[in-house]
Parts: sequence; structure tokens; C-alpha cells
Amino acid sequence: MSRKSHPASNSHGPLPPAARIADHRARLASSGRKRVEVVVPESDVGLIRELAERLRAAPVESAAVRAAVVSALAPAVARTGRELVALLRTAPVDGAALEFDRDRSPPRASDLG
Repeated sequence: MSRKSHPASNSHGPLPPAARIADHRARLASSGRKRVEVVVPESDVGLIRELAERLRAAPVESAAVRAAVVSALAPAVARTGRELVALLRTAPVDGAALEFDRDRSPPRASDLG
């Protein structure tokens, strides 16, 4: 690639760092990609890099990885009363001193006629 055709340079020489970064981000956006920075435990760095690499891979492979991750992160769904109780017990408010009182006021009269 010649210097003139390379987007990181112009006829006056290399572009300043801010312009190179802007050019890089524009190329990412035009290809449907976005840079993401995350903070993870050091022991997970390799895992996150591998996940990102697999998500950038061929559509078939990335779709399988994406489906597995979405499935693993999907919120739990309670289908029975027992499952609902178990789900609520895992909620962040479990163990909190919450008290709920049932409204015992008499029902309101209604005219359905």
C-alpha cells in the first residue's frame, strides 16, 4: 500500500495520533464493529480474549458461541411455585428484614348494574 493511499497518512506525512485513532474507529464502525474495554480479574483475561476472538470468527462459529453465552446469561424463569420461591431466595434482597402486611380493609362496594 502506498503512502498516499494509506488513510493514516497524507501528502504532508503521517497523521497525528488523534487522527489515526479517529480513522481506526471510523473503519471499525464501517465494518459493524465496536471497541469495548472491560476490567476483569487477571485470571479471566485469556478467557475474555478467546471469547472476543471467537465472536469475531466465521458467522457459524460466532453464532454458536453467542447462543451459548446468551443462554448462560439469560435470567432464570420460574415455571412452578416451588421454582418461584427458589428464584426469589436467590434475589439480592434474600435475608433482608422485609415485612409485608396484607391490606385487611373491607372491599369497596361496586355497582355492576
